[in-house]
Amino acid sequence: MLRSVARAAITSTNVFSNADDHVMETFQSAPRAVRHDTRIVSMLAAAIALAVFLIDALTPLDIAIAVLYVVVVLLIASTGNRAATVTVAWGCVILTLIGFILSHDENVSGGALARCAVSLLAIGTTAILSLRIQATTTKTQEQLELLNLAHDAIVAHDMNERITFWNRGAEALYGYPAQEAIGQPIHRMTQSNSPVPHAQIRAELLRSGRWDGEITRVRHDGGEIVIASRAALLRDAKGVPCAVLATSNDITQRKRMEAELQRQRDALKRSEAFLLDAQRLSLTGSIATRLPAGTMWWSDEAYRIFDYPRDTTPSIEAILARAHPDDIAIVRGAHEAALEGACEIDVEHRLLLPDGSVKHVHFVAHRASSESDGDGDEYVGALMDVTETKLAQEALARSTAELAHVTRVTMLGELAASIAHEVTQPLAAIVTSGDAGLRWLNRAQPEIAEAQQSIAQMIRDAKRASEVIARIRAMARKRDSQPATLDVNEIAGETIELVRRELARHRVDVRTDLAMPPPTVRCDRVQLQQVLINLMMNAAQAMSGVDGPRVLRVATCESESDPGYTQIAVQDSGTGISEDNARRLFDAFFTTKAEGMGMGLSICRSIIEAHGGRIWAESPDEGGARLCFVLPANEGENDEH
Repeated sequence: MLRSVARAAITSTNVFSNADDHVMETFQSAPRAVRHDTRIVSMLAAAIALAVFLIDALTPLDIAIAVLYVVVVLLIASTGNRAATVTVAWGCVILTLIGFILSHDENVSGGALARCAVSLLAIGTTAILSLRIQATTTKTQEQLELLNLAHDAIVAHDMNERITFWNRGAEALYGYPAQEAIGQPIHRMTQSNSPVPHAQIRAELLRSGRWDGEITRVRHDGGEIVIASRAALLRDAKGVPCAVLATSNDITQRKRMEAELQRQRDALKRSEAFLLDAQRLSLTGSIATRLPAGTMWWSDEAYRIFDYPRDTTPSIEAILARAHPDDIAIVRGAHEAALEGACEIDVEHRLLLPDGSVKHVHFVAHRASSESDGDGDEYVGALMDVTETKLAQEALARSTAELAHVTRVTMLGELAASIAHEVTQPLAAIVTSGDAGLRWLNRAQPEIAEAQQSIAQMIRDAKRASEVIARIRAMARKRDSQPATLDVNEIAGETIELVRRELARHRVDVRTDLAMPPPTVRCDRVQLQQVLINLMMNAAQAMSGVDGPRVLRVATCESESDPGYTQIAVQDSGTGISEDNARRLFDAFFTTKAEGMGMGLSICRSIIEAHGGRIWAESPDEGGARLCFVLPANEGENDEH
């Protein structure tokens, strides 16, 4: 139908020109025609009819004057009024007959009758043709109105590419009114540009009669648009190309969206490549699962971590098959928690691979959607291969233990004088008590009671010396951590006694503020003593340059900032800690001593953190420095002292 409408639009001008030179209408972008003013046309037609009637009726001219009534019919027909055309045609017929009667008597010649018949035939033929032209015009107008109602831009142009039809859709798309566009070269006016050369488009039209593709054009306001164009070639009755009809719609926004989508797909591919590389480098795989259906998706790195071929179907059964026998319960527990709708999953377990090797993995996941979506819960998670990290942590722990042992031995060397005093004092007391016992026994009358008392003192001092040596040997011995429930006050007292001579050498006055009842912690005795000795010796050395009183305070209490923890504090009256040094105090190899290694406080932090606590430094208002650490309190019964 569109093709027939186009043909009507293109050929309408020729139809009207063939009818009469005075009845010519050219249809533009809307279903309107350039018509003569109806009143003027009617008045002109009436004047001509009157003139023809007067000449025909009152003059003796032997010519077919009444034929001129066809001009009247054509003028009225040009108004497009079908009823008026019929009425005027019959009126002209009547006027012709009246004029014939008035201009002839009863002796009518055959020529006069012939001229009258010719006039009537001309009037009738003209009326019939005019009515047919009006019907064709009306149909063409209706078809052109349909073209104007279309949202697409519809343009017709001749073979010289000059526009012959321009609908409202074209006006809206390109911004040119029909009056301005008609007669203009379409491609020059819109600055057409296409990936396909114009000559190739024309050749395709002439070959197949059709072409469709994308064209870039410029609007009247200078804006560039991309259109999807579909063109059809119109041929005349002889098959000669005479016009081209093209429909177009604006796809500029779609092209922009396609370009943006394409850009995002490049970007997405890059992101996927980066993600794959990042997962390979970080040994992290992705796992997504839908519960309760159990459908699961693994990334390539997840397959590598599980040591499964890529065609393996991901499932909880496949994961359990790789889980270490001792950790299967952990994996099942995490799966059951997800089935119950847990928001977060965070577990560590081991994998036992077919070659017998063991991997340590850390799996974290969160619920991305809930049952309200209709398909159950969806979890998205990350599976991290932390084997190397675990091995590194174990190696670090071993190295820290080795370093702590070396530090203890070194510290014992520094405390050699105090240790010698601690051992020599009970040994000297044993000798003294032995001499006294011998004297009591060598008397003429042996003093058995006094001798027994001397022997008891010897036993007491021997035990004291033995305990000192045992503590020193324990600190010097290389062994694994042996946590036990310890009385914090007792450990603090033993440590003070162990370093008392060294503190006395530095003229340090020790004061204690121990909580009652004594708090208990679960900790390794030797390591806790090592921390306290290190803090006390650091405090003594920090006060070595102080001229005033040198006071060392050791306090134990329940932590206020960390409920459920026991706090131990060692405070000195030295020069204090600067703000810059406080931030790096527990870093490895940081020291303010010229001869220091900077490992003491770093080891203290490692020991405290390994026992689940934390350590920090404070600058009290009264001056000096306060080193504090907390350990989880043990509310059970003591099992070792």
